[in-house]
Amino acid sequence: MRKKTLALLLSVLVLASSVFAGSGPKGGQDEVDKLIKAAKFLEEKPLDKKAKDVRGWAVKWLIETDKVSVTICSLLISGLDKKYKYQSELFSQYTIGMGAFKLANPDKAKDEDAAQLAGIESAMKSYEALLAEQPKAKNAFMDDMLAKRADGTLAKYVAENNCKEKK
Repeated sequence: MRKKTLALLLSVLVLASSVFAGSGPKGGQDEVDKLIKAAKFLEEKPLDKKAKDVRGWAVKWLIETDKVSVTICSLLISGLDKKYKYQSELFSQYTIGMGAFKLANPDKAKDEDAAQLAGIESAMKSYEALLAEQPKAKNAFMDDMLAKRADGTLAKYVAENNCKEKK
């Protein structure tokens, strides 16, 4: 079931990203910097009138670029109900956050636990900003992630639930 949900969500993201205008991945430092800035902008203003276009460009760039690759796990989306209004925004932010982390920290780019944690933390920041504007947008799974961050168990949770191959 998770694989079907993940495949469907990825298909939606690919299709959605193709409708947004903007430059493709030129691969230069300007594009890398733009992605990192986009991640921060979307963490702070996920409902801004420009957020949809910024999010679309960022996802498209991540799909097309050879500068960075991200491993998308069901880790985050497994707990987000597909009926949750902001599921795609948070899933996109998780993905964009991982890419931004790897680009900003090339020495940690192969550390999947760190990248997954960065992606989830990015989605959590976006969720918190979203709640500041839409208090009724609460989500039990995201609230649980916030609690794990608060009690210091989020990194352990990510390491135990990462989609890397288990030995």
